[in-house]
Amino acid sequence: MIPVLTAQKMQEADRYTQEEIGLKQEVLMERAAIAAYQVLDEAADVEGLSFLIICGPGNNGGDGVALARILSERDIYPDVVLLGDKDKRSGGLNTQLELLEKIYPQVKIKDTLPDEVYDVIIDAVFGISLNRKIEGAFADAVAYINKAHELGAYVLALDIATGVDASNGQIQQGLTVNADRTVAFGAFKAGHLLFPGAICSGEVTLKDIGIPVSAMEKDADIHIFHDREISLPPRQPYTNKGSYGKILIIAGSKGMAGAAILCAEAAMRSGSGMVRVYTDESNRQIVQTALPEAIVTTYDEHMEESLLKDAIDWCDAIAVGPGLSRSDSARDILKYVLGNSDVPLILDADALNLISAEVDMLADATADIIVTPHLGEMARLTGIEVEEISAHLISTARDFSKSYGVITVLKDARTIIASPKGDVIINTNGNNGMATAGSGDVLTGMIASIRGRCADSFMSAALGCALHGRAGDEACAKLGADHMLAGDIIKYIR
Repeated sequence: MIPVLTAQKMQEADRYTQEEIGLKQEVLMERAAIAAYQVLDEAADVEGLSFLIICGPGNNGGDGVALARILSERDIYPDVVLLGDKDKRSGGLNTQLELLEKIYPQVKIKDTLPDEVYDVIIDAVFGISLNRKIEGAFADAVAYINKAHELGAYVLALDIATGVDASNGQIQQGLTVNADRTVAFGAFKAGHLLFPGAICSGEVTLKDIGIPVSAMEKDADIHIFHDREISLPPRQPYTNKGSYGKILIIAGSKGMAGAAILCAEAAMRSGSGMVRVYTDESNRQIVQTALPEAIVTTYDEHMEESLLKDAIDWCDAIAVGPGLSRSDSARDILKYVLGNSDVPLILDADALNLISAEVDMLADATADIIVTPHLGEMARLTGIEVEEISAHLISTARDFSKSYGVITVLKDARTIIASPKGDVIINTNGNNGMATAGSGDVLTGMIASIRGRCADSFMSAALGCALHGRAGDEACAKLGADHMLAGDIIKYIR
């Protein structure tokens, strides 16, 4: 898996590289500058273009000045603007500035923003170390870069766009550079992946600058998948239908058969050997017609305990909640499952809504549990406002997992999967075409299917999200975001 760092953990890895390994700051800056040039060269033919590099007083500014020298070595002479108090410049910046002035005195170095617009603008103002209010000349620089961008300038951010919090993707003080592309040095930062930082970052390209992977992985507790890691668990030659998990789907109240069908079909298409749907009697014919491969067990107005017990004893994993309703019978079913199940549980939709009114149900359960709330459901579960959750996705998911001993799948444009130990996986695929009714039911079925075949709830939840997002991306490529239905995601599960 690929480590994703916060600003603090990236700074620790940088310090370790310099102080413990002995790779000097000047070397890291040189490699950062070369990496940035490579990204520029890959993006366009840079010859004949005009360049402006706007540098802050710290090491990110030093990277920008080093890039000015790398460009000059190729007969591309950028203009450089140095912002901030001269006496507060970092040692790395001063070293790079001295080299630039000695070797390429023809490079124009200014302390004020120009009036003209350049073809390419490099944002080297703050990077990940932003710890001050963006005001004065720095705010003017952000406004200048964004205005130039609107007029057609290509904007490249070094490490992270100025104004984006590297640790959570939020916009500090409401000001941020809008980049076409960001070159991330050493590791992805959480701010590159989480919204709105992901939008401001543009396309993000990761470049090695010499910081050892071991240093970045050492204390990393946030990761993303490599593409090659996103696949269903492999099947073995000598197996039968019982080898691939028996999944119980408890879903679909009267008039809500669709949620049960989507969840169950997603489980089937994700490799489950057998799927049983436990649903309201009124849904029997609809479910059996839509899914002749599924076993259907029903309840009338009140659950029949013996039938539910038999279904629980039969299965390897249980998904509860899609379209279940918040009725008294639904509450009775959920309480019975929570109190009498030893197999893993995936709780979604109405199961979470019922729990939010009686959180002790979750606290008292002993089964291995995955919860899959969207922001509104998480707000009901925690009492935290949606806006606050949105601004702190990782910490909210972590805190909930630690408090209740569950795996939390906090669904948003970037879904966060958190374990009780504090490990996090960020799901980076998927698209806005998946913002459609039933998409969450499909995800629940997929996670349940994978959990029925795997021994690890955390990885099952994360893999389910990744496969769900990838299927959604394929559906979107074929159909377009506006034309997607939840059922289309199922068609592209691979």
